Amino acid sequence: MVPFPRSKRKFWLSIRHNCERLGKCGPPVTGDMWAPARLLRLPISPAILRGMDYSGYARSLKHQFLRSLLEAYIRRWGWIYRQPQVLEYGNVLPLASYLPWNMDPEFLATYRAILDHTLVDLYRCWDLWLLVGQAAKCGGSILEVGVWRGGTGALIAKRAALSGINGTVYLCDTFRGVVKAGEYDTIYKGGEHHDTAPKIVENLFSSLGVTARILAGVFPDDTAHLIPSDDRFGFVHIDVDVYQSAKDVVNWVWDRLLIGGLVVYDDYGFKDCRGIARYVNEQIPGKDRIVIHNLNGHAVVLKIR
Repeated sequence: MVPFPRSKRKFWLSIRHNCERLGKCGPPVTGDMWAPARLLRLPISPAILRGMDYSGYARSLKHQFLRSLLEAYIRRWGWIYRQPQVLEYGNVLPLASYLPWNMDPEFLATYRAILDHTLVDLYRCWDLWLLVGQAAKCGGSILEVGVWRGGTGALIAKRAALSGINGTVYLCDTFRGVVKAGEYDTIYKGGEHHDTAPKIVENLFSSLGVTARILAGVFPDDTAHLIPSDDRFGFVHIDVDVYQSAKDVVNWVWDRLLIGGLVVYDDYGFKDCRGIARYVNEQIPGKDRIVIHNLNGHAVVLKIR
């Protein structure tokens, strides 16, 4: 085996040398910061980078790639590696290489249009796009609680229109920030993400040629009565960041959710939103639902009875 090198370039070249011996070599390694991505054939899609702070994103990826590849390298050659502790949260880097969003021009066009109106990344946006299309099999209306500037709401509405969903798209937000933060929420205190307004959402929807009904106020406390009592839902997107707010939404919507309907929690896989993870995990024993953890950070709950 090549001795452990001192320089970064020699480090990558030594890994390549050993990979060649194993017949698992990736594309040529140039010694730059993207070398780990090329070596592991990680999916660096141009759509991921578009509209983002490239320097910060690159630094984050560099750190994650270096750590993951170094750990794999150490384990492969039999050196003893022990984590100092078992962590509940850390960097998740799946090595799958299928990039279906690159083959969907409608999605890519919509995603580019909403970039300045969402904090949700490409992977979760694609997940929403895909799941709304599946929810068309149930029919019903669509509910999003936690709209911010309307990015994911617009994406959902666009996909619903393309999928032939005739129900109403309801967008519910306080437009004055997070509410109901409590003891299970370690970061949020209330009032975060207040930099928005209904007019910002309306302008985005107008530019995409889609429609929705915007309900401004705390949901369900202030605005649920504005939804007809006989309306039923096939898809619900919850992006409220905190435990009690998510619980109140589900308590209101569950009996109105059609069998086969989906509830998607945006914040499940993120350490700043541990209250959401706690609430979703409380639902796992339920006999009337299936709870799925998607490694992109979503939790998806399917109503089965």
